[in-house]
Amino acid sequence: MKKLLLFALVAAMATACQKSSMEQTIGTGILQITPAVANDVNEVKATTESEPNGGKTIAMPALSEFSLTITGTGYDRTWTSLNDYSADEERLTAGSYDVAIKYGDIAVEGYDKPYFYAEKKGVQVLDRNRTTNVELTATVGNAIVEVVMTPEFKGYFTEHKFTLKTASNEFAIDENPAKDLFVAPQTVKLDCAVKRQSSKEESLATQSFEVKARTRHIVKYDLEKAGSVKVNITLDDTLIGSETVDVELNENA
Repeated sequence: MKKLLLFALVAAMATACQKSSMEQTIGTGILQITPAVANDVNEVKATTESEPNGGKTIAMPALSEFSLTITGTGYDRTWTSLNDYSADEERLTAGSYDVAIKYGDIAVEGYDKPYFYAEKKGVQVLDRNRTTNVELTATVGNAIVEVVMTPEFKGYFTEHKFTLKTASNEFAIDENPAKDLFVAPQTVKLDCAVKRQSSKEESLATQSFEVKARTRHIVKYDLEKAGSVKVNITLDDTLIGSETVDVELNENA
């Protein structure tokens, strides 16, 4: 009789646990994250649509350095590292969620400051413990700006100082820098101060242009001498500025 009572008690406890487990999982599901990173940056050139644009790759951060954010109705949580997220442990109530991974900060501009980001909105998490898989490929969210000078320009102006101004920051730009300069997509301004062989200092006209995400923008300064001396400025192979400079009588450049 005691054995029968013991068996009945064990069976009742098992049934209660099973019922409790079902109550916890019947309205929840599993969200599996499959992350990836694309570290290519487009280089805009004056090409036809049938010709591929050139580009470059930048250093790729490890996936463990990405944060993960999941938001939904009554739910908002961020993991500092993707490694800290466990799909099996983090059961979500069935419904719609926005999922994002991020590396860096779009508001932090500067040399060697890339920003990677990917997001998917309206991801449906299913109930009854079913698994929803989300694939996210993070891409570069900011822009790279570079300055190049032709030998003619560098031969006529012996010193050059370039300053890039964004909405929030100001940066000195050198030709062939050791690290890439990353800025947020926006309209920027580029100033150029030069010195001639005669040691005369002057400033060229400020250039304003738009920079785009996941794009490497190259601003080139060239010098044209045909009766007069003219500075031509191109952005991604497109002329954006042309300025005639006065020629000094004692210049022998």
